[in-house]
Parts: sequence; structure tokens; C-alpha cells
Amino acid sequence: MMTSSSTLPPWFSRALDSLWAGDLDGFTSIFAPDALYEIPFTPAGPVRLEGREEIDTFMRGLLDGGRLRYGSLTEVRAYETGDDLIVEAVARHHRSADGSPLDLSYIWFVTRRGVCQLNG
Repeated sequence: MMTSSSTLPPWFSRALDSLWAGDLDGFTSIFAPDALYEIPFTPAGPVRLEGREEIDTFMRGLLDGGRLRYGSLTEVRAYETGDDLIVEAVARHHRSADGSPLDLSYIWFVTRRGVCQLNG
């Protein structure tokens, strides 16, 4: 059975809080060494990142390159079933260059494996 919530699971919320604060180690800590992270829509076209190191490098480029300042998530819908999580949300970011708003729609499909449930 899949449950829906407007609240993110604590482990995912902590990872996003880390990313928003510029703590990439905190964000990438949720990824397995062989994780797959795909971003289908970017100005340069689809991005497919294979492995925690590639994810880290890409995200550092966004933060260190000063392209955007992370904001907040709204319209959050999280669906959980077993080890699978689907999150739909709108992120309210800003462009670093001029401070103009940048709203991005996100959908994350996350499968957890080998995770201690106590870390939840």
C-alpha cells in the first residue's frame, strides 16, 4: 500500500536541508556508492550521474559555480511504499547572478536498499 503525505521522511528532509545549506557531504551521504541520479530536463539536456562521486561533482558545480541559491520546497507530496519513495514538489530558488526567482518542479524516485530502519 502506498501512503501519501505533505511531509518528507526525516532522512530525505535532512539530506535536502544539507543541500540547501551548502553541505554536499550531508546531501550525498544518502546515496550508495553506485547510485544513479538522473535529471531529465536541464538547459544543456538530460543529465545522468552514475555513482556518488559524479553526483557530488555535479552538485558542487551548481553550488560552487554560483548558478543558484537554494530556497524552499512547496506543494510537497510524498508517497512511500516499502523501500520506495516518490516525491513531487516545487522548489522556490533564486538565480545567483541577479536574485531573480527560479521555480523548479521536482519529482524524485528513490529506492532505498540496505538501510538500517533506526536511522529513518
